[in-house]
Amino acid sequence: MSINVLYVDHEINNLNSFMATFRKDADVFLSESTVDGFKILKEKQIDIVFADHQMPGTTGVEFFEQITDQFPETIRVLLTCHAYKEEFRSAIKSGYIHYYVNKPWDEEELRMLIATCLVSR
Repeated sequence: MSINVLYVDHEINNLNSFMATFRKDADVFLSESTVDGFKILKEKQIDIVFADHQMPGTTGVEFFEQITDQFPETIRVLLTCHAYKEEFRSAIKSGYIHYYVNKPWDEEELRMLIATCLVSR
């Protein structure tokens, strides 16, 4: 059984690295913007979304706020190199994000999140 993963980040190097790292663990979809990420969510059955927090126009938390009602079953993971921990805790309490992970990410930590999502389906 495969799992569909979407990664949204405006930095192409991060997208390429994510694909190279996790393409054997899941069917990976990439997006350079939240607008395109939303289109992918509407077109594909996405199980888990990873999104960078600091993106032009819309933050990762804002993106997750926008998609939560339409895609409530999708696991939402924020990737960040910033320390806005109180904002993230508040977003978790509100149900907008399920987890946040510091960048640079730990491959095994993300693999565990992907595996957990697969098991819980």
